[in-house]
Amino acid sequence: MKIVISKHNEEWTGILLNNEQLFYSHYSFKNKNEAINYLSKIAKEEVIVEESDHPIIDIINGIVDGISFDLPVIDFDFGGFTKKEIDVMKALLKVPAGEVVSYGELGKRAGIPNGARFVGNVMAKNRFGPIVPCHRVILSNGRMGKFAGRENHPMKRKMLTQEGAKFKP
Repeated sequence: MKIVISKHNEEWTGILLNNEQLFYSHYSFKNKNEAINYLSKIAKEEVIVEESDHPIIDIINGIVDGISFDLPVIDFDFGGFTKKEIDVMKALLKVPAGEVVSYGELGKRAGIPNGARFVGNVMAKNRFGPIVPCHRVILSNGRMGKFAGRENHPMKRKMLTQEGAKFKP
């Protein structure tokens, strides 16, 4: 596996690639060592570390900064996910910036009726944020719900607001 990290503003963004497929992505590391240590633990094997620009890192930074939401085709390593979980993530990739979807509606779009709880569990396992935009999944009452394990997470609010999405604060 290979770690690619890059400094963005005052923070670091990192990705973990498995044979050039995206295995894991994360932004807002405080420093380079934190990024390397965190992603190395995810890899659970010897890694190559590269500090450089990368198109996927550019995508992540554009989403987080609210300046670019266009996604090229990305080759994901969905290893460890079930077919139904992958279907949920692929359905979420079709939700454009500025739109939100409820957990239940996303389940329906993925072919899993009454699947709100299942979708919530998939979102908790999403290792491709913000590319697979779990921040766009909200509660059926229009409220934000959880993000990164926290209710009303400020980063979720920031990204939805930047995208012009409608939700209840």
